[in-house]
Amino acid sequence: MQRWLKRAGLILFFGLWAAAGLQIWAKKQESREMEAVAAFSNIGTDNRSGIVQYYGKLKKEKQVLERREEYLRQIAASLGISSQILVYRTYGEDSQSVVLQKEGANADTVLRLVTWREKGAITGQSLYANVTIPGGGFEEAQTLRTKMQNVLDETMESKRSSVAVQGFYLGNLSEEKKEAIAEQLLEDMHARTVIKNQDGNLYTVYAYSPCFSESVRQGTTRVNLALTMYYNSRTQQTEICAAVPAIGVSGESA
Repeated sequence: MQRWLKRAGLILFFGLWAAAGLQIWAKKQESREMEAVAAFSNIGTDNRSGIVQYYGKLKKEKQVLERREEYLRQIAASLGISSQILVYRTYGEDSQSVVLQKEGANADTVLRLVTWREKGAITGQSLYANVTIPGGGFEEAQTLRTKMQNVLDETMESKRSSVAVQGFYLGNLSEEKKEAIAEQLLEDMHARTVIKNQDGNLYTVYAYSPCFSESVRQGTTRVNLALTMYYNSRTQQTEICAAVPAIGVSGESA
């Protein structure tokens, strides 16, 4: 009996120890995630904006054969957009696009429905959405992304979306300055560099951070953070943008 009680006591002790360890780990992980999100507030020094991008291919049974403008207006209404909307159409050799655009005080929205054709027959439809929130940050953009996913995901396949924060620095930053900024941001986001590239005025870093759950596979490595810096000679500013997950990389969702 005493041996059984001793064994039960040991089991209880190690169980409580493991639970305490998990709780400490969870709190530490939550703290790291909060630090990573807070780092987005250090993107650039001026005119910061939150950005949401969404892409999806409509399921065949959900394709819109007629009233495509009405379809985009319904999506806009579900996102709280109902007035001062501009709608126009563009035509390509094998596609037709209906575009809904709204420039507002709180957000600039573009919804684009592309209908693909081959020999006159519809072969598919894709929806592209881009919403920019002037003065917005990561959390505002993430809230909008979740709302957009709730509205659209059930009707889509091959869907993906991202949240980004964009800012600006005055002048054309040197390569050394860009690397210093990138290193500090990646450190604050607990991220490690996977791919880094300098192509003319465009500086790009793809990285992975355990603080963000979504990712794509790039070869044998996972990537979920894209950081870009680009010098705009017209405005004489360096534009910087950090996005998660990194949907600009060709890869498979993980």
